Amino acid sequence: MPLLIQRIARGLRPAAFHPGRPPADRRTPERIVLGVRDGVRPSSRPPVRIYLGTERGQFRAERIFLWSVDKHRDPSRIYEIYLMRDLAGFRRRFWLTGFTNYRFAIPDFAGFSGRAIYNDTDQIYLKDPALLFDTPMEGAGFLSINDRDTSVMLIDCARMREVWNAHDVRRLGRKALEARARQAELWGPLDGGWNARDSEYHPERSHLVHFTTLHTQPWRPFPEELVYFDNPTDPLWQDLEAEADRHRFLPVSAARPSPAWGEASAGLADRSLRALLGPQPPASAPEPLDVRDLLEAVPDQDVAWILDRLFGLTAELTIHIREPRRHGQTRTRRSLWFWQQHFMAAGKLHPDTRWQLVYRHPWGRREIFHGGPVEAGAIVVLTHRKPGHANQSRALGQRLAQWSGRPMREGIIGCSEAGFFLGRWLGRTPLPRISPDTRILVAGGWLATRVARQLQQRMPHLRLVLSGRKAGPAEALGTVLVQCRHFGLPPHPNRLTTLLPLNAGHVPAAGPVERWQEWLQAPRQIAVLVGGSSRSHRMTGEDARALAGKASQLADQQGAALLVVGSRRSTELDNALVQALAPQDHCYRWKSGDPDNPYALALEHADELIVTGESESMLADAASRGRGFLIWPVAERKAGPWQRLAREVALRAVRPRFNRRGSIRPQQGQTYLCARALERGWILPPRDMPALHRELQQAGLAAPFGEPAPEGFRAAPDELDLTLVQAAQRLGIALPHQPLSTPIDSQAHELSTTPT
Repeated sequence: MPLLIQRIARGLRPAAFHPGRPPADRRTPERIVLGVRDGVRPSSRPPVRIYLGTERGQFRAERIFLWSVDKHRDPSRIYEIYLMRDLAGFRRRFWLTGFTNYRFAIPDFAGFSGRAIYNDTDQIYLKDPALLFDTPMEGAGFLSINDRDTSVMLIDCARMREVWNAHDVRRLGRKALEARARQAELWGPLDGGWNARDSEYHPERSHLVHFTTLHTQPWRPFPEELVYFDNPTDPLWQDLEAEADRHRFLPVSAARPSPAWGEASAGLADRSLRALLGPQPPASAPEPLDVRDLLEAVPDQDVAWILDRLFGLTAELTIHIREPRRHGQTRTRRSLWFWQQHFMAAGKLHPDTRWQLVYRHPWGRREIFHGGPVEAGAIVVLTHRKPGHANQSRALGQRLAQWSGRPMREGIIGCSEAGFFLGRWLGRTPLPRISPDTRILVAGGWLATRVARQLQQRMPHLRLVLSGRKAGPAEALGTVLVQCRHFGLPPHPNRLTTLLPLNAGHVPAAGPVERWQEWLQAPRQIAVLVGGSSRSHRMTGEDARALAGKASQLADQQGAALLVVGSRRSTELDNALVQALAPQDHCYRWKSGDPDNPYALALEHADELIVTGESESMLADAASRGRGFLIWPVAERKAGPWQRLAREVALRAVRPRFNRRGSIRPQQGQTYLCARALERGWILPPRDMPALHRELQQAGLAAPFGEPAPEGFRAAPDELDLTLVQAAQRLGIALPHQPLSTPIDSQAHELSTTPT
């Protein structure tokens, strides 16, 4: 199990070298009190005590758990929430999580009196926790959904004193402690609605949802240890986080900081910083604000409110973080992912603040990350020789320039893939020159996206919009990927998926049309767009003759004129196409830069359009013209060893394994390795073109050749506009000239997973 193996390996290293799990030096849990709301008469019932198992990497989940309690609680009662993290005296090295055995020490922490609820941090309440707290226990020592699942418990602390005593809970393992309780017959059943695991959620029967599958948790807490996929209940958690953001909910604040903040703030050498972080925000602050030597010494619990304060004081914020190397400072060692998540969370609360994170690793390497609104500047579209990738990049760049009011330029990449590899090997990457005022790069295809990423390394302020199957791995900050669903790539908050490659829609024909007047003046026109052989598909001369012959017969039956339009990949098939056509039919042989190319004429004027099914770009152009079309299937090539490996890796990456409770196990073994290979882009899943064809047919956009065209053909939805809005929201690009008809997400910087 990679998660457990990685955590064991980190536990074997000296504490100074890993930031994932801080030292266990807390004697008691930290308490957060939700008191009686103002203006409400206090209840006579006892406080609701909740003990929450949590750890450093789960800070987003911890906040939303607390918000779910605050949202649904009885306003007349007191709720005491105890955060169990980094507690001393436990053997944590072989735990799957950082809080596995803390739950059994709850009777001890509660003084062996009264009741207490235990929750994992990966849970959210949908109803008042007091309903669980007041549940009759019928003499049981603890209630749970079964005697081997203790992730949600209602505990009678006095009755559990003997089996879960202070000494044994720190010495024995989870299974042994659960077995003790069963042998003492202390377990009692709990309504399953208080622990609905993932897909068990039911809107009427579920009172609490438990995101128990570690690699589908929506907040993605451990990206270095797991590869994340979508969860069917993702929207529940994401909606709660959006609510917490709108209410600006922070469980720890300047008025109520953590117990450790007093000592940490006293150690701040900069008095001006101490003034900025006082109980009351200052009337003014330096503009822009540059902060150094602060966050390294801040306790985990106080990071969120301190960033909230700093983001709210200025429109231009730069924060430097230099991770310490000395062993005595290991409590404050935190990963880059930890800081990125906190900065993105603060950015959502303050969307008008432009920020810069300057992060220096313990070994000296410096990385710079930018967020917030993009500065004024130009959009540059990087293009290469492949027209499909270039057209998609131009479409995105042109629409983005139109809506944002920014100038757009085109940068042509002069080198080849081999030249790029050679340049990197020699240490002289051949990069195009872009003007200093460039702020946004748009690129598509393998070479253009790699060049864009190299330019971003040299100019960290650049924001990237990358498209194409080989655009590379998704990044947490500064980069949005636009890719098709049939690529089968792992989901990511910054990976936007579409049905088809994006283009600028149907482009009216331009240039001389005299050569095609006979076809244009016919009472009915039929056009065929021919792609040809590719890496994954093979179109032979026999296939070309069959296509041309069938199309000619169809035109003859309908009394229509036929135009066959070749492409760059079909040049070797031109003779076969012409041989199968009737004398009155028209055929265009492709030439580079030919003004007489009738491709746009065919899209604009054909009453019936036939497209070979291997070309995604042609399918996208056909779908955008507002009339239906027919798909001519092209045979796939026989899969070679690499293609078979890629297909098997893609299948194993998503194949679930279940434990005895019926829950999906965390990624382990081959599943983890295969998922990581897909996530990093080491292996790409094969395109699922049949799935694309089925989706086009189900959407009423296309039909297979030889079948009657479905009635009610409609134009493809304008995915370009919707995708561009989402990309702009994620990158902080203002769209003041956007048409009012296009819906905009109210959470301008919400990173929500788009299903694939």
